[in-house]
Amino acid sequence: MRFFVRLIFLLVVLVLLAIGGGLAWFGSWRTERMAHLNSASSIAETSAGDVEYLQDGEGPPLLVFHGAPGGCDQALLLGSSLAEQGFQVIAPSRPGYLRTPLTSGLSPEKQADAMAALLDKLGIENVAVLGFSMGAPAAVEFCRRHPRRAWALVLISAVTKKSPPPPADPPMPAILNQRLTGDIGSWFLVHTAERDPSKALGWCFDLAQTGSETDRAKWILSVLGNPGQLSWFRDFVGTFAPIAPRESGLKNDLLQLRALPELPFDKLTVPILLVQGAEDSFVPPAEIEVVKKKGPAAELLVVPNTGHVPELGPESDGIFNKVREFLDRFHGGQSLP
Repeated sequence: MRFFVRLIFLLVVLVLLAIGGGLAWFGSWRTERMAHLNSASSIAETSAGDVEYLQDGEGPPLLVFHGAPGGCDQALLLGSSLAEQGFQVIAPSRPGYLRTPLTSGLSPEKQADAMAALLDKLGIENVAVLGFSMGAPAAVEFCRRHPRRAWALVLISAVTKKSPPPPADPPMPAILNQRLTGDIGSWFLVHTAERDPSKALGWCFDLAQTGSETDRAKWILSVLGNPGQLSWFRDFVGTFAPIAPRESGLKNDLLQLRALPELPFDKLTVPILLVQGAEDSFVPPAEIEVVKKKGPAAELLVVPNTGHVPELGPESDGIFNKVREFLDRFHGGQSLP
C-alpha cells in the first residue's frame, strides 16, 4: 500500500512539473512574441485616436485592411508580395487589434476615417487599397468616404453581407476564437503549424473551404509541397497569436457583421478587383458575383481549388502578379516601376 501511495505521489509530482514546464514555455513564447510585435510597429497619434502600423517597401503606397483575427502583422503579410513588387505597404492594426484601441473606430465607417487620419499623419495623399475578409467593409468605406485618396481597390475573400445572429454554423473567425481558447490555444495552433503542418492545414481546410476528403488531401499535399506557400501559411497562423490583444477587435467585427448594411459598391468610383477562392465556405462565390454586378468598374479573379485563403492552393501561385497587373493599369495611367 505504501508503495502505491508513493507511486501516485510521484506521478502527481511529474504531472505538475510537466504542466509547470509547459506554462513556463508558453509564458516565454508570449513575452517574446509581444516584445517582437511591439518593437517592430509604431504608434501614430492621429485625430481619430492612436493607430498602430507597420511599413515595408518603396514605391506607390498600398493601404492594407487585415481580416479577423489579425493585426498589423497580418496586414504586412498580406501585402508582402506587393512590397517585393515595388509598393510601399502601409499595414495598420484596425481598432481593437493589438495596440490600436477600439475607441479609434468601432464601425467600418469610423475605421475608414481612422486610416485616413493615419495617412494624414504619414503625409501620404493617395493610395491603392487592399481589404481582406472582414477588413473589406472598412476598405470599401475608405474608398467611398475618401474617394480622392484611393485610386484602386483590391478585395480578397471580401465579407460583404451581414450575418444573422446566432448563426447555425459560426463564421470562420468565430470558430477560430472558440478553438483557439485563449492565448494558450493560439500558441498551440502556432506550435502545430510548425511541428505538424498537415494537421493545421486540415483545420484550415475544414474551416474555410468546401470539398470532399479527396479534395482535402490534395489541397494539403499541394501546400506541403510548395515551400513558399507553407512558409506563408505558418506566418499567417502566427498573425492569430497571441489572441488576447486581438480579441476586442474580433468581437467588435462579429458585432459589426451582424448589423452590416449593404455596402455601397454602386457609389464607388475606383476600379475594383475581387479575388475569390472558388471553394470558399465562408464567403460563397455567388455573393461576389452579385458584388461584381454592383461595382461599375469591378473585375473578378476566381482562384480554382482554394477557399477563403486564396493564397494557398495548387493554382494560387502568381495571384499577386495578377493583382500587380491590375494595379499597373490604373496608377495614374503609368506603369509602376
